[in-house]
Amino acid sequence: MTHSRTPERPVVLSFFSGGMGLDLGLERVGLGAFACLEIDRWCCETIRQNRPNIEVLEQDISRFDWPGYRASRGIDDVFLLVGGPPCQSFSTGGNRAGLSDPRGNLLYEFLSKINVIRPKYFVLENVASITTSALRHRPIKDRPGQHWSLKRYDTANVGIDGNAPLSEDEMGGSAIRQILCDVEKLGYSFTFGIVDSADYGAPQKRFRFVLIGSRDGPAPALPTPTNGPYAELPYATVRDAIADLEDEPGAHSSYTGDVARFFDLVPEGGNWRSLPKELQPVALGNSFAAGGGKTGFFRRLAWDAPSPTITGKANRKGTSMCHPSRTRPLSVRECARLQGFPDDWVFSGAMNKQYLQIGNAVPVALGAAIGRAILEQRKPITYDREIMLEAAVKRLRAAAANKKSTPQPRNFFDMVA
Repeated sequence: MTHSRTPERPVVLSFFSGGMGLDLGLERVGLGAFACLEIDRWCCETIRQNRPNIEVLEQDISRFDWPGYRASRGIDDVFLLVGGPPCQSFSTGGNRAGLSDPRGNLLYEFLSKINVIRPKYFVLENVASITTSALRHRPIKDRPGQHWSLKRYDTANVGIDGNAPLSEDEMGGSAIRQILCDVEKLGYSFTFGIVDSADYGAPQKRFRFVLIGSRDGPAPALPTPTNGPYAELPYATVRDAIADLEDEPGAHSSYTGDVARFFDLVPEGGNWRSLPKELQPVALGNSFAAGGGKTGFFRRLAWDAPSPTITGKANRKGTSMCHPSRTRPLSVRECARLQGFPDDWVFSGAMNKQYLQIGNAVPVALGAAIGRAILEQRKPITYDREIMLEAAVKRLRAAAANKKSTPQPRNFFDMVA
């Protein structure tokens, strides 16, 4: 296939494209991808099946030769480069190893490509917990007091039981501060913050870190919410997205008999805390005594609210995405609907690979909102990095504490962007 740029179409490059959730959102507002760079075999097949006219670069980002590629494709300038480097090393679902994990260093491969390609705009998207991760990971067993949450060390960082106090680069927030310093060296103006997909029309609460960089002028503000108590539209709900699929959901995984029996006792919108007290330790096993709210355990969705964050493993008891009315995991198609994928979007690979592509995607509605923010060029109130970071961490920690997310007035997003 010969790949060439249509002169009137801005060149958009997508790295770490995955199942193309972010790209589909950008496509909605006229910023369709020219090429997608992705190393996962099944994601590449998904892109080829659904968008055969988009060039797929199936390779490691470190091996991408921009000068050669630019010359062979006749590209004068790149309007937008977007990417969400693999985030497991920053995720609350991972071991929070941060930049000491090789996957965390893929973020720096992305920054190096921004520096070489010099797009007019770039978007760096990642898990929200990147804002509280450490630059260098110390295992919990080696921390004083063995606390899981690094926030505990903000006020009490002293040696205990032979474990030395955490160093500065082992403290929460040290990773994002280093990343922001290095982004600043690129010579781009940038804005960043934590956004919730539900605020932009996704039927799902999904908090993400979004940073928008601008080469030639001030960076635009983060997108203004369109849904929720302070916006024009109500939140989209699980019922809005998947009610019509209840009887014919398509392919889905299953629960084991024991897990299904526990789920039968959980009402719509409930989780493990809805189980009889005497059954909670049995249901959770060793996780019962672990820290954290464990809200993902034995979680059954509510019909009339946005879903929690879609995961790549809907049938696990710790990351449960149980149907509101049926005792089964959400189907592949139901998960895709909650992420905003169209019904004719085909995911390649075995069912577990399909679930993973969907769970790792950016909601399509959020991708569209980011694209509109770039095109609208609305100016934020501040570019002060400390103000933006403080607001981002505050919002993340409110969500992580299992509090009901406090709706933010529209101008709040100007201040954090």
